[in-house]
This record gives sequence, C-alpha cells and structure tokens, in this order.
Amino acid sequence: MRSSIARAVSVTRPGLALLTVLVFHITDAIPARAASAPALPSPPSRASATADTIRIGWPDIVRLADQHPGLSVGRWGVATARGAADATGTLPNPSLDATLIRDQNAERSGDQPEWDLGLTLPLGWITQRHHLVRAASAQVDASREEARAIRRDVLLELRVLFWNLACEQARVAALDTLHGQSAELARLVARRVELGEARPAEATRVEIELEKVASELESSRITLDARRDQLKLWISGERGWVVVVEAELGNVPRIPDLDAALATVRSRHPGLGAARARVRALAAEAGVERMARVPGIELRGATTQELARRTWSGGIALDLPLWDWNSGRIARAAAQLEAGRKQLEWETRQAESAVIEAHAECLAATRTAERYRERILPRAESVATIMEKTYRLGEAGLLELIDARRVLVETRLRYLATLVQAQLDCSRLIALTGQEDTP
Repeated sequence: MRSSIARAVSVTRPGLALLTVLVFHITDAIPARAASAPALPSPPSRASATADTIRIGWPDIVRLADQHPGLSVGRWGVATARGAADATGTLPNPSLDATLIRDQNAERSGDQPEWDLGLTLPLGWITQRHHLVRAASAQVDASREEARAIRRDVLLELRVLFWNLACEQARVAALDTLHGQSAELARLVARRVELGEARPAEATRVEIELEKVASELESSRITLDARRDQLKLWISGERGWVVVVEAELGNVPRIPDLDAALATVRSRHPGLGAARARVRALAAEAGVERMARVPGIELRGATTQELARRTWSGGIALDLPLWDWNSGRIARAAAQLEAGRKQLEWETRQAESAVIEAHAECLAATRTAERYRERILPRAESVATIMEKTYRLGEAGLLELIDARRVLVETRLRYLATLVQAQLDCSRLIALTGQEDTP
C-alpha cells in the first residue's frame, strides 16, 4: 500500500552541462577526501541576505502548525462530540399539563373557574442512560483520535514540504557555486583563444555549457521560490517574506527496530485508536437496544380544582411490548458491532503492512545514502582530483578528465537525491509510528 504523499522529488541535473565547464578549472585547492564525509552546500547567500528573510527549523514549524486549518477542524470535531456527550448525559425534563375550565351556563356571581394541573415524569431513560453515556464517551475518544490523525497528516505534509525545500536550497547553492566557476572558466578559455593557446571551438563549447548551467540555475531558483511559497502558505498564509529552512539533510533519523515499530503502531496509531473507540461506541449502542426491551415507565400526578372540592390523583404509565420486542434493532446493532470489530482488524493489518513497507523503504534509502557518503562519493572525488593532476602533467587526456568529472558531478547529485529520499521515506515511518513531533 503506497502512501498518498509523494515519495520524493526527482533530482535531475545537467550532466554534461556541469562537466565540461569544470574541465579546465584545475586548482590545487580541491582535496581528495577519500575517507571523509562530504559537506552539503549551505543555503544560497542571495536569500539569506534579504531583509525579510526568516530562518526556521523543524521545531518552529511544529509550533506554527497549530495555526493550520486542518488542526482547527480536529479541535472543533472534539468539541462537537463533547457537546453531544453532555446532551446525552442530561436528564429529560418532566412535562406539565394545565387545563382551565369555565362553565358559560353558570350565573356570573357564582362563576368560579375549574382547572386541572398534571405532571408527568419520564423514567424510561433509567435503563438506557448508562449505555448511552458510554456510547457518547466513546465517540468523544474517537474524535480525539481522529484529531490526532489529522495532526499526524498535517505534520507529515509539512515535513515533506520542509525537506523538499531543504533539498532545493542545497541544489540552488550548488548550482550557484558552479555557475560562478563556469563564468570564470569561460573568461579563461576566451583569453586562451585570444592568445592562440586554444581552439575557438573550445570557447564556443564552454559558452554553450555556461548557458545550460545558467538555465538550470534559473529553473532551480523558480522551484525554490515555489517551495517557499508552499510552506509559507500552510504555516502563516502570507507570502511577503522569504523563508530559509535550517536543516541537515545528512542527519537521517534513527531507524527503529521493526518489531518495536509494529508494537508502537498498535498502541499509538490514531486511526486504530479511533477504530477501537468506535467499537466501544457500537458495543454501548448494542446495550442500549437490548435495554430498550424493558418497558418504558412514566409517573403521573395531577390535581383538579372543581366548584366545591379539590382532588389529587397519581398514576403510572407502562409500555406494553405486545408486538414489538425490539428484535430488529437488536439484530442490527449486533451486526454493526461485529462489522466494527472486523473493521478494526482490517485497519490494524493495513497499518502494520504500511509500517513494514515504510520501514523497508526508510532502511533501503538510508543504507543507500550511507553508501554514497562513505564509499561512492569519496572515491569519485579522489578519482577526479587525480585525473586533474595527471591532466595538468600531461599524463591524461581531455576525454579521460571529462569522464572523471562526469562521474563526480553525477555522483554528487545522486547523493543529494538519496539524502532527500531517505528523509521523506523515514518521515512516513515517523508519522505511522506516532513520532510526528520528532525533527
């Protein structure tokens, strides 16, 4: 079962566009970090230097999430259920009947009004009130769990926006740096052509690649602005300022043990909690229908004022279950209760299946990111550095250097993609196990 939340954003980059630009940009300042973890680029300085820039971390977003309209829906749902529970627990009011009788044929001097006053006190609620209150209380619990589920979904949505924005910031920062290097290289190659040290075709090729990098940078900046607008829309509803998220893509959350994750989802999953509360409500409603077989009772009292006397009377009204023993409603309630139990079992298996899938995806994405960080990327950087040095010494050809640079750029971009994929896959696992407030 796949989640409705997108797994990740696809991070595609200009392969050859980034490679050729760096071919002639050979300096000794590029170390071969064969054993160290590569550092991710910082957010672009263009955004951080803006006067209306606000830096925000995940704890800030969790705090601001209370302004989300979805959470208000959950809170009002709980308030509605509490109101219904209060109404259920309220005792029914007695009824009062009053009748005034005036004899039009009597003489005016002796005309005295006659009246009847009756009071009826219903008692049929006594046998059902306990079950009705239990059903209403269970509905309140179900509403609370549904509000928790809404909060989980809202935070998962915000988490996806948060990590997509963090990824896009890293992309723009990397492309911005590369564009500056490419522009410097284009000027260098143009100078070499003027001196006759390079062919004119090389300058044209570098200029074409520079335009490709500039186009990719512009596209990434547009995407970055859209990501920012999306996040701002949900946390504040305003768009008049620039948001820069402070996040470490490389800090992938710790993956819990699968058995522990399954135990957690059984006890803390809001959807299962709501389903269990609904089963309790259905069980209480079945008890209401069974107690409805008890005949309803009403106590009645009355007083009558006549011409020369005043009388008092009292009585009892009792339903006679001659034809209707509430069998149909009892059978319906029992069937609904059994259906609710099976629904709970179904939702439990669905939740466990989703946890198993999310755990595997989080583990696979995390292992892939670790392999890129610890093995693949350091080796690609080492090979590219060695090829640059050997090319400068005349021991390697241009095509070999281009190939090494192509592998390096593609590896760096793929590493960034694996990091954001790991964050998003683990975010889904975090939401399913009820740890939605964890950064």
